[in-house]
Amino acid sequence: MLRIHIEHESEIVKLRLEGKLVQPWVNELLQVWVDLTTRLPRQTPVKVDLSDVSFVDLRGKTLLASMLKGGCSLHGSGPFISAVIEDIRSSIPS
Repeated sequence: MLRIHIEHESEIVKLRLEGKLVQPWVNELLQVWVDLTTRLPRQTPVKVDLSDVSFVDLRGKTLLASMLKGGCSLHGSGPFISAVIEDIRSSIPS
C-alpha cells in the first residue's frame, strides 16, 4: 500500500509518501505527479518526501529518477531511503 499526501507549503508543494513504492502504486504516483504539475504554476518547486517509505522497487526508482529529472527534489531519511536517493542521484548525469 502507498499513501500519497499533497501538502501545499509556503512556496512549494510537497508529495509525502507512506508505504511501499511498488507496482501498482508506481502508476498511481505517476498520475498524481502529472496531474499536479499540469495544475501548478510552471516554476513551483515540488518536494518528494520519502521519509515514510519502507521499500522502492525498480519501477519506483525509475519513476523517482524521472521526477528528479523533471525538477522535483527527493528527500528522506534512514539508511534504506538514503541509499535509494543516492543511487537515483548518481544514475543521473550532472
